[in-house]
Amino acid sequence: MFPSQPLNPTPFQKTVASRLRNRPFLYFGVPFLSIVVLASYGLQGFTKTRYDYHDTKVQTITKEDELKMSKGRKKLDLREEYYRLQNLGIGSDEYDIVRVARPAGVPEWGVDATVKSTSSSAANSEPRARLV
Repeated sequence: MFPSQPLNPTPFQKTVASRLRNRPFLYFGVPFLSIVVLASYGLQGFTKTRYDYHDTKVQTITKEDELKMSKGRKKLDLREEYYRLQNLGIGSDEYDIVRVARPAGVPEWGVDATVKSTSSSAANSEPRARLV
């Protein structure tokens, strides 16, 4: 239908065409990279609009504002909460501190696992290694 070459190419067109064929980066790479860079600048306005719209929809609210929004809310008084938590139930006389037995093979804190004492007298005569 149409010829691939012009009927009478100028000498300049011949040299440019031959150089482009010999260097594919100039023929394919430069146009591709320029389209990518220019498209990022062109789409910048759309992305800015998107994120601005998203920021108008999402708002951070404080705990006080959240409490004001709930219908069945009760006014919070720090003193009342403090006394309520103090009187929850467990007094200082109602519990005993009891040491729980360690599982077999777990060393005590500060004692190296490689140092094992066979009896209490051996433990008193030899100094124990401490982890630092």
